[in-house]
Amino acid sequence: MRVTIIGGAGGMGRWFANFFRDSGADVLIVDKSVQTGKIAAEIGVKHLELDILRSNQNRNLEMEMVVDTDVLLLSVPIDITGRVIERVGPGMRQGSLMMDITSVKKKPVEMMTRFTPEGVEILGTHPLFGPSAKSMRGQTVIFVPQRVRMRSGSMYSRVYELFKRSGARIEILTAEEHDRVMSVLQGLTHFVLIASGITLKELEFDIERARAFMSPMYEILMDFVGRILHQDPRLYALIQQNLEMEEVHKTFLSVATRLYEQISASDIEGFIAEMRNARAHFGNTETERAMRDSDAVIEAKIEMEQKRSAGRSVP
Repeated sequence: MRVTIIGGAGGMGRWFANFFRDSGADVLIVDKSVQTGKIAAEIGVKHLELDILRSNQNRNLEMEMVVDTDVLLLSVPIDITGRVIERVGPGMRQGSLMMDITSVKKKPVEMMTRFTPEGVEILGTHPLFGPSAKSMRGQTVIFVPQRVRMRSGSMYSRVYELFKRSGARIEILTAEEHDRVMSVLQGLTHFVLIASGITLKELEFDIERARAFMSPMYEILMDFVGRILHQDPRLYALIQQNLEMEEVHKTFLSVATRLYEQISASDIEGFIAEMRNARAHFGNTETERAMRDSDAVIEAKIEMEQKRSAGRSVP
């Protein structure tokens, strides 16, 4: 199987270049970065230093190399994904597969379907992990397939089986359902954590000093705030902008304001009722699972800190 990755010099592009190479594929990474050749040599794959959006008719040979593949994977920023699809999609051949790995699905899937020939399989893909993931095992990957062939030997079937064999948890959704769910799971979660981090900055809160007083649960929460803040801020801004976040943002801000007003008015019963209603929405099963799983995370955190402390101790 031949795999071409546009944006292959980036974090996720490199991750998938390694993944497909380890799976026995013939991999070509395409990127405008001047580091493309060096990165390709480190990974052990072929490369093409090319700015897809600036290539012109005098570079037809290079463009032919890009689209002459079994699987064309797009690992580019959300805001240019559509233009890249429009540029390379029409040249793809029958029986090949185009897949993207952006965090939104409605627009990319629609664009891939519109700008590729009828015989090209389309696979909107959202890996719910980052480039620091050690493997595919146990990771959730959402598939949004369009025009795919379920028969053995089709590119979609081969990619599906490869992901499954590598331990991925594959969930198949429509593009609309994906974006609706992710507006909460990713959009709201990111929004809350980023807002918390900015609040700590505004308060000039000494995080390192405060760690001495944190229970494991609060330290874990602080770790997640720090983890998000150390990601690519442009990517996270684009996720907020491209998912349908208006209702989510308005609802969150309305709830936060309501809770603030209840506490300001000493409406303790109102605050209690809000918490109880939210708990009822979770249901007993989810609440029990949340307690059980979070306890396991806390215990793991305690064990890790004990090992770290033991390593620092002086005999």
